[in-house]
Amino acid sequence: MLNLRILLITLVLCCAAELARAMGDVRPETVRKETFIFAIEQNDTLRMDKYTLDQPAEAPQPVILFAFGGGFRGGNRAAASYVSFFQELARQGYIVVSTDYRTTLASLDQSPASHPQAFIGLLQEAIATATADFYRATRFIVEHSREWHADPDKIVACGSSAGAITVLQAEYLQCQGHPASRTLLPDGFHYAGVISFAGAIAATGPLEWKQTPCPLLLFHGDADRIVPYEKAEAEGIALWGSYSICQTLDQNNSPHVFYSVNRAGHEIADLPMMQNLWEIRAFLSRLWEETPLRFRHIREQQDGTAAPVPRYTLHDYLEAY
Repeated sequence: MLNLRILLITLVLCCAAELARAMGDVRPETVRKETFIFAIEQNDTLRMDKYTLDQPAEAPQPVILFAFGGGFRGGNRAAASYVSFFQELARQGYIVVSTDYRTTLASLDQSPASHPQAFIGLLQEAIATATADFYRATRFIVEHSREWHADPDKIVACGSSAGAITVLQAEYLQCQGHPASRTLLPDGFHYAGVISFAGAIAATGPLEWKQTPCPLLLFHGDADRIVPYEKAEAEGIALWGSYSICQTLDQNNSPHVFYSVNRAGHEIADLPMMQNLWEIRAFLSRLWEETPLRFRHIREQQDGTAAPVPRYTLHDYLEAY
């Protein structure tokens, strides 16, 4: 009886080995993390983490450049809630880079709502600083693309919350021909796409695109109290949320995908990285199609958890800081 059991176990192991050889190695591949200094601005040393497979593909790989959230006060490029997302994308064949940027509101020691006019100026400065640092990170990747085996024409900007504002602002300013984009980005460079988790664009006037933007994938909850879903305006500046951004993209027939989440708050800055991986991968795969017109606009409603509040002003958002 014992010999029969040994024989059966041996047969099972042999069959498993043959199946593994037929299908290739099915073990999860190891993701390697490397850290680089890409800029020193005043007293700040800016770093980025690169996530890649130990055995990268033969062809140059597309890049996902990620900006963390934290209200321009803090945040961490290697936060635990992000790392599994980075590793998953790396296993799908992407080079994932999570970058620092300066958080100039970190020293704010009083309620922004008590001095809204002054804070709005500080917020504009924080967004401009973060965007400039994101451009610097982009340039560093392009300059090291051959060494990294990266495709400089396939860099996708991605961000959460304040980081989502940063990546949307980066694309918007480049489309406007802003001096920062012309000075800090490589000549002829354009992002291949933008992925925003609860982001917005800051502008002092109507939201207008002077050039057609790259394809955008936007996630936002319609009851977000941190980053406006539609628009919040005060003191001559507006934060245009995902819903308003999509309206302008609709008017220009610009390709985009919008996941609008009913009754959801600012948790949409993180949840899609866990719950919408399929949609994110589908968006990314469409970016590399040879016929851009095949890219379709999709608006989807999902059920969230927070109770909706119909409208906010920018002062409501200041109270949330």
